[in-house]
Amino acid sequence: MKQWFKISLNKVFFFALLLLMSLNIFAAISEDAVFLQATKPLFIPVFLVFYFIKNKIINLLFVLFLVSSFVGDAAFVFVSSYTVEKSSNLMYFMSYICLIGIIVSKFNLVKIDKVVGIYLVFMFLINAYFLYLLYKILKIMIADNAEVLIFGLKSASLIILLLVSFGAYLAKDSALSILFLMLGLCFFFSDILNYITSYYLYDWRFVMIDRLLHATGLFFLFNYIAEANKIVKEPAVNQGRVPSENLLA
Repeated sequence: MKQWFKISLNKVFFFALLLLMSLNIFAAISEDAVFLQATKPLFIPVFLVFYFIKNKIINLLFVLFLVSSFVGDAAFVFVSSYTVEKSSNLMYFMSYICLIGIIVSKFNLVKIDKVVGIYLVFMFLINAYFLYLLYKILKIMIADNAEVLIFGLKSASLIILLLVSFGAYLAKDSALSILFLMLGLCFFFSDILNYITSYYLYDWRFVMIDRLLHATGLFFLFNYIAEANKIVKEPAVNQGRVPSENLLA
């Protein structure tokens, strides 16, 4: 437990989290559309600046996540249309694929108990069925099939991300696996709220919680990357050398 708090309460990232939360709460309460859209793209740059204060190593998949997620966040700043929404959802889908790529190296199927493995498959099938029902409903509501397809892909990638994170946690109960599971939960529920406000009912409180969850998910992710890099560097430092390439543990 002490190690968990040591990782999650990193003062530098926690300050950035509070800063972003305060700004987005104010933007949601003001209900100013322009201000609200302009605050979300700040997530990635602010966290990245704080990340580079103490960390110089960055993973390729992490870079791809940052680029695709930032483009998804910034899509509505200048233009608001269905085409932009499709592009934004597509970029988010790509960012979730990058997250799956980051954690999948930690997910060792051999170490998973058969009962747990069956449980994960069962949960995936249940979620896939509900996603299929939701997909059919959206096909009736939305005329653009491409938009519905992208929404389905993004939702499916989130479900896979959550299940793989949970599987990695069960395989190795560590502070890092808890961090990744928490970020997966944050992105999952943030996306659900975004779906509600986009297609059913707009409520500034839902938007505010969506932004807070998204910011918290990024907070956990940056902490995960920073702590994973420490684990990679420590053996090399002990041997008197610096790693030439960063591989997440």
